[in-house]
Amino acid sequence: MQYVYPLDLTEVEEELKCITEKLRVSRDEAVREAIRFFATELKVVEIVELRDIPKEQARKEIINFLTGKDRVWADEIADALRLDLAFVNDMLKELWEEGYVEPD
Repeated sequence: MQYVYPLDLTEVEEELKCITEKLRVSRDEAVREAIRFFATELKVVEIVELRDIPKEQARKEIINFLTGKDRVWADEIADALRLDLAFVNDMLKELWEEGYVEPD
């Protein structure tokens, strides 16, 4: 048997009341506008699934990505290779310490 927990909408109700008063619209119209706004925002959102790969593989992929490029930002590498930005920064620090890359 599945138990359904009661929903506490107190906070939502307070926010909805604030919106309806400030915009001078009905609850229904406020909810419709919120859904339209949220749907519009989600159309431009891109979900990127980060890869969890071994350090040596990431190192090779980063070096390969950097080959032939004069300047690349860490976030470009992370996006292109679908790796965590902090992980990419750590790898770049190691590559810098080894003389493979130079920080800007």
